[in-house]
Amino acid sequence: MRPTTRPSEIAAALGLFAAALLAQAPLASACPPGPDLDPDPNGGGLWSAQSAHPDAKFEADNQDPYVGDPWRESDGGSPSIAFQSSGVTLRSWLPLDEFDPTATDGTDCWGYTSPSGREYAFIGVDTGTGVAEITNPGNAQILTHLPGAQSDWRDIKTYQDYAYIVSEGGGGIQVYDLSAIDSGVLTDMGAVLTGPGTAASHNVAINAESGRLYRAGGGSYPIQGLRIYDLANPAAPAYLGSWSGRYCHDVQVTTWTEAPYAGVEVAFCYANNTPGSGAPGIEIVDVSDPTNVTTIGSIDLSQAPIFSHPASYGHQGWLSPDRRYVYFNDEVDEGSQHFATTTRVVDVQDLSNPTQVAIFQNVTDARDHNLYTRDDRIYQANYRSGFRLLDASDPLAMSEIAYFDTYPEDDAARYNGLWSVYPYFPSRTVIGCDIEKGLFVWTVDADVTPVPSLMPNATHGLIGLLLLTTAVATRHGRFRRSPSA
Repeated sequence: MRPTTRPSEIAAALGLFAAALLAQAPLASACPPGPDLDPDPNGGGLWSAQSAHPDAKFEADNQDPYVGDPWRESDGGSPSIAFQSSGVTLRSWLPLDEFDPTATDGTDCWGYTSPSGREYAFIGVDTGTGVAEITNPGNAQILTHLPGAQSDWRDIKTYQDYAYIVSEGGGGIQVYDLSAIDSGVLTDMGAVLTGPGTAASHNVAINAESGRLYRAGGGSYPIQGLRIYDLANPAAPAYLGSWSGRYCHDVQVTTWTEAPYAGVEVAFCYANNTPGSGAPGIEIVDVSDPTNVTTIGSIDLSQAPIFSHPASYGHQGWLSPDRRYVYFNDEVDEGSQHFATTTRVVDVQDLSNPTQVAIFQNVTDARDHNLYTRDDRIYQANYRSGFRLLDASDPLAMSEIAYFDTYPEDDAARYNGLWSVYPYFPSRTVIGCDIEKGLFVWTVDADVTPVPSLMPNATHGLIGLLLLTTAVATRHGRFRRSPSA
C-alpha cells in the first residue's frame, strides 16, 4: 500500500528535497575509481592487475570462505548457520570446498536442464567452475569441478547442450559438451581464443534466438565493449566482429519483435566510459551486423531525474518479460552515496529514447549486484542482504515479497554475500552463489505475500520523491545525505 502524506509532511519533505538537491549537486559525475585502478591508460581504460572491479573496496572486503559441513534437507537437522528468511525455503547448501578444497571465493552461477529434465547448477569459483545436480533440490550432489584460470570473476552461460565459461583471469571461452551430463560426463571441447584483445572477459551472454555468443568487458583497450561469436557450430564459436564504443560490463541480447525494430538483434549494454567509471548507463546497440554495430539509443544515468539520485556505476540489468522496462543495478551507489538498496526502472518502449521512470528503494543498505526477471517477479542477489524477491506486477510500485539472507550478520554496503541467482529451471527451483558460502538451493513458497516489516517503496515523479524523502526521514530520523565527494 502506498503511504499517504499530510500537508505538514509535504512541507517537511520539500525541505528535505532541497537538501537532497544540494547534497547531490557534487555527484553529477560518476563515482571515481578506487586507488588501485588505472582508470584511463592510453585514453581507454584497463583493469589493474590487482583488481577487476570499479571499487577498490571489493578486495578490501574479501573474507575467508566458510568452512563447515554441507547441509541437505534430505539429511535432516538444521544448517550450521541460522539464516533469516521469509517466503523462501532452503533445500541444500554446498560450501565452496565441496567443489574444490582450494577454492576461496564464489562468483556467478547459471543453470542447465538436460533433455531428460534433470537440473544442474554451475557456479564459478576462483579456481574454476563447480557443477552440481539439483534435480532433487533437497539432496543436491556435487558432479565435478572444471579447472579454469585463477580469478575472482567468472561467468557461465549455457546454449543447447553446451556450457561457455569466461573469466577476468583469461583463458578465452572454455567450451564444454553437456550431452552426457546425466552420466556424469562433461567433455572439454577446448578454449576459443579467437577475436581481438586479450583472453580475458568480464561476462558472457547468449542470444538463443540468433545463436550468438557475446563476450562483455575485458579484452583491454580499445576492445572493451563486445566481442561477437556465431554458434552455428556450438562446439566451436566462430568470431564475427566487435563493438568498442564504450566499456560494457554486462549485456543482455535479444531479437526485437516490435516495430520499427522488428527483426533487429538488440544488445542492452550496461556501460561506463572505462572499466572504472564514467557516465554510467545503458547503451542500446544494433548488433545485427557484427561488422557494423550501430547505436540505437542510450541513457546516462549519472544525469538523474528529479526523483532519483545519480548513478555511480553501470553494472547489470535485465528486461521485464514484456520488454517494456529494464531493471538496472548500480552496485556502487549504496556505498559511495550512502543510499539504501536501489533498483532503477528504465522505460525502453522507445529504444531510441530510454527514460528512467521510477526507482525501487528497499530498506536495507546492501549493495545490489545481479538481478533476473521471470513472470512478474524480480530475483535479486544483493550481496550482504542475500536473495531478494520483488513483485513487479506494477513496475512503478514494486514491493518485496520474500527473501533469504545468506549473510545474517548485517546488511552493510560491502562486497560480501550473494553474488548472483538463477531462477529459470522448469521446476522453479532457485539457486544462488555466495562469495564466501558457496551454492544455495531454494524453493520459493507458493503463497508469498509482501513482507510488512520491510516496508519497501517505489517512487516516480515529484510526488514519488516527496514520499521517498518522507519515508527515509521517518525511517532513519533524518535525511540520508550523500557525501559531498
